[in-house]
Amino acid sequence: PAVTTAAKTIAAGASATFAYDVAVSNPRLWDLTNPNLYSLATNVLVGGTAVDDDITSVGIRTLTFTASTGMSLNGKSVKFQGVALHQDFHGLGMAAPQRAMQRRLAQLKALGVNAIRTAHDPPSPAFLELTDRMGFLVLDEFFDVWTQHKYSDVGDYATYFNRTASSPTGTPAVPGASGSVPWYQVDATSVVMRDRNHPSVAMWSTGNEIRDSIATRTPLLTRMVSIAHALDGCPVTQALFRPGDSGDVTGATRTIVDVFGGNYRPDEVIQAAKTSPARPGLFTEMGTDTSAWTTVRNNAVVTGMFIWVGVDYLGEADGGWPVAGSTAGLMDAMGTVRSIGYSWQRTWGAPTTSPPATGTTASKVVLSPDHSTVSTDVDDVSYVKATVADSSGRVVTGSSAAVTFSISGSGVLVAVDSGSPVQETFRGSVRKAYQGVAYGLVRATGAGTITVTASSGGLTLGTTTLTGTTAPFVPCSGTCN
Repeated sequence: PAVTTAAKTIAAGASATFAYDVAVSNPRLWDLTNPNLYSLATNVLVGGTAVDDDITSVGIRTLTFTASTGMSLNGKSVKFQGVALHQDFHGLGMAAPQRAMQRRLAQLKALGVNAIRTAHDPPSPAFLELTDRMGFLVLDEFFDVWTQHKYSDVGDYATYFNRTASSPTGTPAVPGASGSVPWYQVDATSVVMRDRNHPSVAMWSTGNEIRDSIATRTPLLTRMVSIAHALDGCPVTQALFRPGDSGDVTGATRTIVDVFGGNYRPDEVIQAAKTSPARPGLFTEMGTDTSAWTTVRNNAVVTGMFIWVGVDYLGEADGGWPVAGSTAGLMDAMGTVRSIGYSWQRTWGAPTTSPPATGTTASKVVLSPDHSTVSTDVDDVSYVKATVADSSGRVVTGSSAAVTFSISGSGVLVAVDSGSPVQETFRGSVRKAYQGVAYGLVRATGAGTITVTASSGGLTLGTTTLTGTTAPFVPCSGTCN
């Protein structure tokens, strides 16, 4: 039923808060398996005439954290089976089509992942729309640095963290503030206000491996926690750097945060969490070794863990140039699952899948699009996979042959890509196969047939067709692909 609030007179340039409760009988709860969502319609009336409106997607769920039972979703115990993700989508960059985000999340869900840590910055609204729809929990992280620069080029957020905000236009008021405030308070407020209605957002992280001294950090952490608490009910944690060495296990940090989080120091997290007054703990970052899950499972105080990292990413290269990216992922940058990814799939009890059969003698190129229909919408893209295969269609993983893509009809090649960490252009039409696989990323230019061809010297060329459409891209819900 509609709810109407009492009218208020608001001066030009001023603001007012309208508070109201909307009763929902027998709600369909949001959870990881059934991410049920409701639409909340808000209308602004002036003299009985609607002058503005907004639709907010919301989910109804309870999420509780205690030291004795860990984390519960709608009264049922659950652990973060999480991965950290950098925000790049390889050849598509940071501002990627939502279809690319959906594809990645579906690949991670198939491995048993139920939670994402946004390392180390707030995610895009398009990403959170998908985690809401697909049933993931999110650790929404504010910053990678505070007052101390992480790198010598001093081009990071530390330049602005404590600088007075210069009349930020359109940002919400900082709770408890009067007069000028530093940027970190403005930005933390903006992140919480923007993301707090997403049912997938389970927790806030104030930062990653912050290197400031505990004396410097304590008042800053206290302020960020107070901002989050004033605006939202989700708990606050921090991905602490060597908490035992930095004074956090026995110092003020332990009682300021709601959930004690730490990177790569599980024993210290458990020690701090169990120290009176006890609070839940979280392994905010761990390596890919599956043995750590035994510790998570056997300690109720531990709410789960986030693996570094779910998917390969650009930067933090595992070697010198021309290596341009990290290879620490459960999957490579295009979603090919590594053996450790299959190990976690078994550990987390997800339905098991297997790597494709392999061959040794390349004979042909086989093309297979992940979706046979693709739109002109900038949020849509089709990943057309080119497999260097033997005569039986088995992938030849030893091949790094150059694959040339061509398109005719109502489509365009957005990028060429592969899972290789070595620098190679995403532009043009040629990409070397990585472990026998390359990709052409296709978008429609209009309605009609799109024909994609891939060739490689001496091999039988591959051809596939897609259907172009002008229909808007609609993100999926629940189990997606």
